Amino acid sequence: MVAEVTRILSDLHYGDPASRVRSLAALEPLFAGADRVVFNGDSVETRRSPVSSQTNEIREEFLEFTRTSVPGCTVLTGNHDPNLSTLHHLELFGGLVFITHGEVLFDDLVPWSRELPQIREFFRLELAALPTAAREVPVERLAACKRACARLELSEDPHPRHPWGRLQRTLRIFWPPHCTLAMIKAWRQLPNKAAAFARQCRPGVRFVLVGHTHRPGVWIRSDVVVINTGSFRPPFGCYAVDVSVEEIVVRQVLHAGGC
Repeated sequence: MVAEVTRILSDLHYGDPASRVRSLAALEPLFAGADRVVFNGDSVETRRSPVSSQTNEIREEFLEFTRTSVPGCTVLTGNHDPNLSTLHHLELFGGLVFITHGEVLFDDLVPWSRELPQIREFFRLELAALPTAAREVPVERLAACKRACARLELSEDPHPRHPWGRLQRTLRIFWPPHCTLAMIKAWRQLPNKAAAFARQCRPGVRFVLVGHTHRPGVWIRSDVVVINTGSFRPPFGCYAVDVSVEEIVVRQVLHAGGC
């Protein structure tokens, strides 16, 4: 009997001009051979946007796609789509495999963001609203971080349609320089933080799958293997990770121009 395969992808950022996903139909080859597909956060932008109506349209397009074209689909939330689903993490095989987007690993959630002051304040407020004993409970902290992200209101169109939109989006990420330095620091910290958080959530965890920082990789931290599936946005690329009762397989996703 062939073992059921769960395939994990993350950080599609569909609708973002920098994303390699130009149409959702282009993703369908990635579902071949999978019994279940998990989108691990930042699939689309769902935060409130008074400057763009396209955000709601893209959200509905993505959700319709998951209902009609994705086998056994499970949608987890990220910091860009904190209210796309009610699921913030997923455990497989009795907790041996732990999946979450990854912003909760950092005290500042998105330490490289230009919106850092707002993110810090909103997360502080959400934690303060919890009973003191609950503030360090992983699941409570995870839900609080999603509520903090959902409070953010976009001040710029996340889907600019003019020819310079992609360049504009890239410059907003890497400028000023301290944002880039914070991003590099987060890349270095993520494996240890992911392993520690997963152990706190589920003792006995062996594999942790995250996204968020956009840097794909596989790291061994003592008895825990941390896998970052990367992003469909440049520059690094991304992985599709197959999880079954028999094995975990990490494959690089190749991009065909024009998709």
